[in-house]
Amino acid sequence: MSGTFYNEIERIRSGTHARIDLGAYASNIRVLRSIVGPGVALMAVVKADGYGHGAVESGRVAIEAGARMLGVARIQEARYLRRAELNCQIVVIGPPTINEIRHAIEQDITLSIGSVQALDGVLANVGEGRVATVHLEVDTGMNRYGFAPEDVVGVIDMISGHTSVTVEGVYTHFSSADETDPAPTTAQIDRFRTVVDELTARGLRPPFVHTGNSAAVLTERVDGTNLVRCGIATYGLSPSDEVTVDERFQPVMSVRSVVARRGVLRSGEGVSYGLTYRAEEDEHVAAVPVGYADGLPRRLRNQGWFVVDGTRAPIRGSVCMDQTVVSVPDGAREGDEVIVLGNGSSGEMTFDSIAGMIGTVNYEVATRVMARVPRLYLRAGAPVAWERVLTGERGRIDD
Repeated sequence: MSGTFYNEIERIRSGTHARIDLGAYASNIRVLRSIVGPGVALMAVVKADGYGHGAVESGRVAIEAGARMLGVARIQEARYLRRAELNCQIVVIGPPTINEIRHAIEQDITLSIGSVQALDGVLANVGEGRVATVHLEVDTGMNRYGFAPEDVVGVIDMISGHTSVTVEGVYTHFSSADETDPAPTTAQIDRFRTVVDELTARGLRPPFVHTGNSAAVLTERVDGTNLVRCGIATYGLSPSDEVTVDERFQPVMSVRSVVARRGVLRSGEGVSYGLTYRAEEDEHVAAVPVGYADGLPRRLRNQGWFVVDGTRAPIRGSVCMDQTVVSVPDGAREGDEVIVLGNGSSGEMTFDSIAGMIGTVNYEVATRVMARVPRLYLRAGAPVAWERVLTGERGRIDD
């Protein structure tokens, strides 16, 4: 390990940072591949900076672990991966920004087309000698984006007359695959199957047909397709309370910080903005440099907790922008490590427990981890890469 790499790791560890277990992430990818079987390809979804876990390193590991392609939501995200020299197939599975379509085609980025405007944008921006690869989205009931089912055959038939555009896939997006009631998903599957059957009958069926997200894979509702798009489960998190990952999956991220200041909150004294907590007796407290500008929800005021010196440390008062005060054991010292959140094995908050306390989903909690929080990437407990998202700096042990 180079001195420069080691020094950067130590600097990151000395403050608030996220730890990403790339071994766990690779294992989750392999578990999902085993569920769908060898005849179905996997798209690892790394949008929103890999659900807060870091898109570049997650993307590299996903491809190494057998993912066929990466999925993002926006062209800017795909271009970010290209700048990081990820040369695998990248699919934008959201509406393309019209003014960026030309850049996407030039960088061999696959686009999703679900509207006439997007299709016109692709046809207008394919330069001479280039071929744009697209996937067509079919709106089977989510009513967000995609061509109406009755229009798909005509659209693909029209595109087939343009040698500059290749339709590689056709897909739909489930609205309710993570819910107990199967009816909405069954209805969408039936509508989509009708479209695919007609495309097949006319010789227009694209190479990839896909519907399944993480929830659909976990409930084994991917029949008749040969590609799945998995995001939340790749990070070891459950799609919902109704559809959960099992013991084969491992949570990938934890957030750590340090005790910046230790003191005593005297009986009757309040703490933090609004003084919403007052000590009933003298209490040892610590200021930890992590707050809502790092992604810790402000609504955890007086209900969340960290773990300090192996002991649960309740949040006292408001979560501030940059700091949070917690009650700590008498033995806590400045510089001690603080577990802000993780897999719960040490008693810390998890993405799911935080989501439950503030009335949201674990997806949102994970993607709240902000760019100013450095990422430390591990394999078998040892650091292999680091990233400062805010400045665009990163390093790998093999650089």
